[in-house]
Amino acid sequence: MLSQTSTVTYHPKHRTWWHQQDCVICGSTAIGVNFGARTCAPCKAFFRRNARRKEILQTLCPFQESSTSNLNANDNHETNIYCSQIRYCSSCRLRRCFNMGMKEELVRTDKENERYRQLVETNRQRRNQLLQQDQFTIPRQILSKRVLLHETDWNDISNIVIAYETYCLKNYIQQRANTYHNQSQIFDDDDDTAKINHHASTTINKMTSFLLFLSTIPTVKLLPKSDRIFLCKHNIRPLILLNSHELDQLCYSEPWQLMYDNLSAKYVCGNDLFSELVKTKHRAEQILITDPVVTRLWLLILFFSTPLHCYYNNSLPEISLKQRIALVEIQHSYINLLWNYLSHRHGDIEVIRIFSNLTSVYLSMQRISQAINTIIRTRDDLSTLNESFDRAVVIDSDDK
Repeated sequence: MLSQTSTVTYHPKHRTWWHQQDCVICGSTAIGVNFGARTCAPCKAFFRRNARRKEILQTLCPFQESSTSNLNANDNHETNIYCSQIRYCSSCRLRRCFNMGMKEELVRTDKENERYRQLVETNRQRRNQLLQQDQFTIPRQILSKRVLLHETDWNDISNIVIAYETYCLKNYIQQRANTYHNQSQIFDDDDDTAKINHHASTTINKMTSFLLFLSTIPTVKLLPKSDRIFLCKHNIRPLILLNSHELDQLCYSEPWQLMYDNLSAKYVCGNDLFSELVKTKHRAEQILITDPVVTRLWLLILFFSTPLHCYYNNSLPEISLKQRIALVEIQHSYINLLWNYLSHRHGDIEVIRIFSNLTSVYLSMQRISQAINTIIRTRDDLSTLNESFDRAVVIDSDDK
């Protein structure tokens, strides 16, 4: 439990939810990651009930020594000072929930709860109707009771979304700032070496940030080292464009930064391929759903492909058929999770449209990615770029 003092200032280490066994809200034994933070069952239930009741944050804490200091604290939702009886003060408890990263958007609304109950009942009726039909055999997997999201599914989704923000996005933003800080504001159109170097630094940043995210995913961490190396060597480079799309949705770029990026990419790709790349990016912005759950699950689904680019390269590692089948099973689990999430959020008809858009956009990205990687592998002036990319596509723990 929390220290019995009038105020408690929490160490920043408590924000690393994936390493803690205690509830980061009240200090009790945690049951898992709920709505974005590791919590016990009571704090999970408290946040589910009160996440949208912002008026609680303005309520005076009855345990603070000074009501004036308490009012000032409540006016600042980012404060890390809470009363000692946090389980008995709704204001301090809810404020701490938000400060520790719990997400209001992960709590189902009353309308969503009602729709969930309706979906459960509808699926139960459909299942019973199918079981009563004797004229054809119904595959068992179609009648599985696990057709909707369960609590463990929400925990998995929450972990994936936050891991991407904490590792991939945070590292990408920091390294991107360092890249532009170290470069001159004057970009020489005739300096081909500068263009290659800039393209190398920005692309490797996207690759290493994505690998940092992958290294925190349990299904990736538990893979045999040979499987991880196989997937990274084959699939990281093909996923650069899709990961770039997700990062672009989250990060603002100054016009001069975009100019650097475009001049460098245009030199590497060539005019025609760069034009197709721009069109594909615009199409992705227009038709892909702006939902971080969808794009990040889609990245994991594609990462577990065996492999993405269909070309023969005897320098890349190989694995056995048994290992491939095991990877496909993991991929299917993420596909089911994404499908059930989309069904829950958008309904049966809309989920088909969203999945079709995801597939369509990525097929275009894959074709362009294949062409870009072919250019990088075959052009003499890009040989160092190719070598840098090959070195970057391994998780740090596997590169020892």
